[in-house]
Amino acid sequence: MNFDTFKVKYAETMLNYQAIEHDIKYIYAYMKVGDVSKHFDEIENKTLGQMIRKLKELDNSDNKPLISSNDYNFLAQICDNRNHWAHSVFTEFIYKNDCLNSREYQKQCAKLEKDHDRVQAAADILEKIRIDYCKSIRK
Repeated sequence: MNFDTFKVKYAETMLNYQAIEHDIKYIYAYMKVGDVSKHFDEIENKTLGQMIRKLKELDNSDNKPLISSNDYNFLAQICDNRNHWAHSVFTEFIYKNDCLNSREYQKQCAKLEKDHDRVQAAADILEKIRIDYCKSIRK
C-alpha cells in the first residue's frame, strides 16, 4: 500500500472510531433515566474505553441488554486497536531506514486493512442502534 492510501485509510479508520465513541455516548445518555442533555454533559470527556464499560454496566442493569456480551467484547477489542492507531502506529515504522519499504510498514499496512473494514462495519451497526434506540425512547 502506498503511503497516500495508508493515510486515507488511517483517517477513515479514526473517523469511524470517533463515530463509535459518539454513538456509544448518545446511547448511554438516552438509556440513563432523566435529562438526556445532562447525562451527555456528564460523559462528554470520557474515553472510549470508559464509555464502553459505563454503557455495558448500565445496559445490563435491567437484565435486558440492548447490546450482547459478544458485542461488548468486540468493542473492547477495537478500543485496544484504537489506542494503537491513535498513539503508536507511525512510530512502529517511521524511524526505520527506508521506512515505507520496511517489514514494519508492511505489517502496519496489513493491520490497517483489517481494522479499517472491521471498524467501518462496527460504526455502521452502532449508528443504526443509536438511531433506532434513541428514536424509540423519544416516542
